[in-house]
Amino acid sequence: MFKVSKATIDWLLESTGTYAVHPVVYLTLTNLLGKTHRSVKVREAKERINEYGPIKKILTKAPFFWRPGEFLFKKFEGGFWQLSFLADLYANSDHPEIKRGIEFILDRADDEGFYSVHCLSANLYRAMMQFGYASDERVLQGIEYQCERIIHNNGADCFVMDYSLLPTCHMTLSKVLLALSFVPQENITPAMKRAKNIMIKEMRDTKVYIYVPSNNEIYKKEIEEYSDSVPVSRRRSLREEILAMKKDYQKSPGLGRRLEKTEWFKFGYPNSYNSDILDVMRSLTAVGARKHKEFNKSLDAIKKKVKIDKSGKQYWVMENSLNDRVIAPVEEYGKPSKWITYHALAVLKHFGGISIEK
Repeated sequence: MFKVSKATIDWLLESTGTYAVHPVVYLTLTNLLGKTHRSVKVREAKERINEYGPIKKILTKAPFFWRPGEFLFKKFEGGFWQLSFLADLYANSDHPEIKRGIEFILDRADDEGFYSVHCLSANLYRAMMQFGYASDERVLQGIEYQCERIIHNNGADCFVMDYSLLPTCHMTLSKVLLALSFVPQENITPAMKRAKNIMIKEMRDTKVYIYVPSNNEIYKKEIEEYSDSVPVSRRRSLREEILAMKKDYQKSPGLGRRLEKTEWFKFGYPNSYNSDILDVMRSLTAVGARKHKEFNKSLDAIKKKVKIDKSGKQYWVMENSLNDRVIAPVEEYGKPSKWITYHALAVLKHFGGISIEK
């Protein structure tokens, strides 16, 4: 049982001033304190969510994002990314630009309902379901297709993995798991259940963050040296050769020992396509994963990062930030983060319980 001070909750519930984070007020009331929508405070907090600075900034510029062309894909700034960020910030779905953006983006999925790569697709479908499209056939088709690919590949396939000894992308799994948590129970298919179990098993087998092959750097160096030895005119056709080299390398000398993903100890929010220990544990919480001994190291890592100020307020620091790349910065790098603190407490509540000081 993790003990939470009253000063911590009071801080998360601040609803006025420069550092008020209205979505966190709502989430704290409902998910940490168990208040229902019959509560006046909950209703007031929900009504104020879109007043939160980053949400307001994205929605003000929304007409600029929902337009044809490559800008949709532009990293951190395009329309795809903004829809995902709005979901990360728990924006209220009643703003007309959100629905317009979703319809615009749905029209641009491929025949299987896929947007180039797993992590992007999962982020988009999670956002759509969060914003009221959880029973939309187009969205469910897209999630189903992702799950079928995960079953077929025993993980998330990605072209970036050509240059890694990892068979599939580990960090994408938390994005797909989080998306699955928004699928209504009546719409869960056998493929979704099976994919969910595959992803949870992968997280258990690797203790969440101990998955990096120790031979990975040697392999990458060999691939780079081989690519450099090939004439530039031929490099675009090298993929099959590189995949064959990868297959041989996985047999001998193999992956080697599994090492910690040390970057995952630095927590950030939102993470976009990247991940960290808290991000994965948040997704496992969302899908209702059971407490298991393989998750203990991650839970301990989260607990060890808590800090306490003179007032008794507990907080987690923003150690990783996209603020220099996004159009709507969220909180301050190196400072106490309400977003990370809320998510840390929500994870600890799910996996061991919290007790809140009166």
